[in-house]
Amino acid sequence: MKRTTKRGVAVGLVAVVALASAGAIVASQLGDSPPPDLAALDKAIQSEPMTRVADIPSADGLAERGVFVQVTSTGEVCLWDAPSAQARGRMGGCNDASDLLGGSKISASLAYDGGPATADVRDARMIGLVDPAVAMVRVLMSDGSYRTVKLLGSKIQGRSYGAFGYRFRRSDLAKGIGPVAVVATDASGTEIGRQPTGFGG
Repeated sequence: MKRTTKRGVAVGLVAVVALASAGAIVASQLGDSPPPDLAALDKAIQSEPMTRVADIPSADGLAERGVFVQVTSTGEVCLWDAPSAQARGRMGGCNDASDLLGGSKISASLAYDGGPATADVRDARMIGLVDPAVAMVRVLMSDGSYRTVKLLGSKIQGRSYGAFGYRFRRSDLAKGIGPVAVVATDASGTEIGRQPTGFGG
């Protein structure tokens, strides 16, 4: 999730590595105004429950993963890419619960293993949340083509969002074709949100 809110903690749209402690991700990705009690946030991330809101299907010999929401007692909403709800090794980030999309219609995180060249990436995945006004999410690829991402409805703190998880095709990566931006459109097809991925090739 991207860093735009004052207390936002993010690993948004950059390569991340799986860590033994998810709290270590937070500690290394603080925004300009960190949460008042980082130790409490770290403890919450490691111990509080997560809810699965979307799937990252298995493909190319890679195991299925889940997209999990975690609402912390410290006032953050975190979105994680993880093998299970109990996994401590996870990828993603957190935003302030009062603005969990960071002022946008879409908040997404990209994680990948391998690289740095696109053809050397073994696994690339994107997770995210969108505003209810978003009807479709597509990923713009470096060759100008698009990949459509399936949205699932989710309730977070009583508000509706769309959630998604997507695993990029190994055949695309092997050809040097990588994600450039994630694009959100409304029911009329009008673009209402976009984030560059920062993914290099």
